[in-house]
Amino acid sequence: MSQRMMHGAMLLTGLATVLPGCSTMPAFGPDATAINRVAIEGADLQGNTLPFQVINVTTDSLPKASQAVETFPIKFREEQFRDTDETVEVGDKLEIRIWEVADDGLFATAGKRETVLNVRVSNSGNITVPYADRINAQGLTTSELRHLLLERYQGKVVEPEIAVTIVATESRSVTVLGEVRGAGRIAIPPRGIRLLDLIAQTGGVPQPTWEISISVQRADTSASLGLSEVMDNITNNIVILPGDTVQVSHEPRRFAVYGGVSRPSNIKVPVENAHLAYLLAEVGGLNDRVAQTRSVYVFRPAEPGKEATAYRFDFSRPDALLLANAFRLKPSDITYVASADAADLQRFMSIILSPLLGVASTTSNLGD
Repeated sequence: MSQRMMHGAMLLTGLATVLPGCSTMPAFGPDATAINRVAIEGADLQGNTLPFQVINVTTDSLPKASQAVETFPIKFREEQFRDTDETVEVGDKLEIRIWEVADDGLFATAGKRETVLNVRVSNSGNITVPYADRINAQGLTTSELRHLLLERYQGKVVEPEIAVTIVATESRSVTVLGEVRGAGRIAIPPRGIRLLDLIAQTGGVPQPTWEISISVQRADTSASLGLSEVMDNITNNIVILPGDTVQVSHEPRRFAVYGGVSRPSNIKVPVENAHLAYLLAEVGGLNDRVAQTRSVYVFRPAEPGKEATAYRFDFSRPDALLLANAFRLKPSDITYVASADAADLQRFMSIILSPLLGVASTTSNLGD
């Protein structure tokens, strides 16, 4: 027997050995027939099969973009800026300016009639001012405190004029945490501040707005919303109150693509409105050696009141790319390109036959 014939016999023997094990070859996923069969027969196939429906995507069955508008709770959205004077609270730093008519008064000296006192409100709510004794200032407006000081200085100061200002406060602050450039305790202006102004005051967020979630904790109530929803709906730009906690979270969106594509992956799409055509382009498109172009699926998990769905695209249609471009993805979607009927043979050729042929070729060359 010639050497080449011996090599051929060895190859056939090898094939006979591995053919029974072909069922162990790695699979790319279910084929279109299996997917459609589960959708039709559902749980009758086996008890633990999740039911879903298959929808062939056309211009009529293309899912419409949700028109639902997400908002903060109404109690948050109805909050308005303060319409009353702010009050003095524990920890506030006060500036008290006193003017006297006389050049030589209780505080005034020659050539200096204005006196500036800086005091801080104690943890008991009191302040101590020269010649006015201890004053319980907590809960008083600056105007009320001014009148109380004028009463205390009656007969002591020559025709005084007094101004009281809160120059620093711990009670008028909000805590900002998470993915902002300047997290920490932020002082709220006396009139108040809205959510977007607060985010801007912390230096803003470095990530795309559609990947940012904002949670506001107010007393025993909390609510979360995407930054995009806040920017798109003016009613969500709520007034932030002292004592609120604002948590800014980065939630990157990634989209899973499996099956007969050039680069199966879990990828990030850097656009707000991600659509199927963009996603497939990011993974290099359909793999023409294994992809079943008539069976590209987007699996969408069940939502409240809705069944799980597998949207099926037929890329042999002339308008398939237009439909894919109009199909908006959700972060929970899974895109799967079913394998063509010939794909099993292709896998067999590449995984089993090619190594054997390579070995036979090498042996033949050595023999020559």
